[in-house]
Amino acid sequence: RRHRPAADRGQSMVEFALIFPVAIALLLGMIAGAWLFFQSSALSDGARGGSRMATIETSLNTKVGVNFCESGLPQPIERAVALGAPQLKVNPSPLCAVSATQLRQTTTDPSAVNIVVDALPSLSNPTSVTVTATFSGKGLAPPLNLVYPIVAKSTLPVLQP
Repeated sequence: RRHRPAADRGQSMVEFALIFPVAIALLLGMIAGAWLFFQSSALSDGARGGSRMATIETSLNTKVGVNFCESGLPQPIERAVALGAPQLKVNPSPLCAVSATQLRQTTTDPSAVNIVVDALPSLSNPTSVTVTATFSGKGLAPPLNLVYPIVAKSTLPVLQP
């Protein structure tokens, strides 16, 4: 058996000491990036679920108290978004009209998914619906725990019976 000289072993330790921090930083960066991609993918799934529900709602423009809101039948759009993105916290506030073509949640939650629904040409007789879901994705741990705004949109036609 041949033994490596002590000088070679010392050189290997120096090389390891130089490469190890770089390798760990790359590994943690890949994990953090994968976490943000996971959040973005979940948000896209939620937006698609919300737009599918918006296309089959009985009404996007129902009088609720003094406001005009979605009917919530067969289920509220925010519930459909939550079912499409079970990994994310979704704002449960109802969607009410802010214009003839747009529904917004009555309150916003900066730590949850917030939803906006656009219906063209109008909420009362839509031919297409766009659900926009926004979320503040957060990194895993310092120094990668910054907040990243993530937006997902899904547009579908409304099929008339």
